[in-house]
Formats: sequence, C-alpha cells, structure tokens
Amino acid sequence: MTLAFYKVDNSKNYERHTFDVFCDRPQVIKEMLSELSDEELRMYDMDNNIDMSIFQDDYNDEELDGGWWCIVIND
Repeated sequence: MTLAFYKVDNSKNYERHTFDVFCDRPQVIKEMLSELSDEELRMYDMDNNIDMSIFQDDYNDEELDGGWWCIVIND
C-alpha cells in the first residue's frame, strides 16, 4: 500500500476526487502523480519500514499539515 500526498494547489489541477475512477488501477494513479514536482508530491510505501519511518517523521514534524490531499493506493 502506498500513501500519496499531493498539494491542493498543484500544477496539474488534481482535485480531491480526481483519482476516484482509477481506484482499481494503481499504476495509472502513480503515473499521473509522477507528473507533479517533488515539492507537490510525497509518496510513502507503507510496506517499507524506512518509508513508514519517514512518513512518521514528516507527519509529526507537521510537514503534511495544511494544503495537501491524501490518497491510498492499493498496489
């Protein structure tokens, strides 16, 4: 499972429900999100202990507060 956070005000104008129609196509979602810059996107592989630790730090350091949408990608 991957957690993806993308900026509300992003260069592709992706909205909260943009990816709803692709819920069963995780690769399509990842390809679309990959078009965003590093400043607009944070992805965490929750099956990877290092990524989980990075997510924990980013969340606790409030780096994901305000102005981010979140999507769960079942890959």
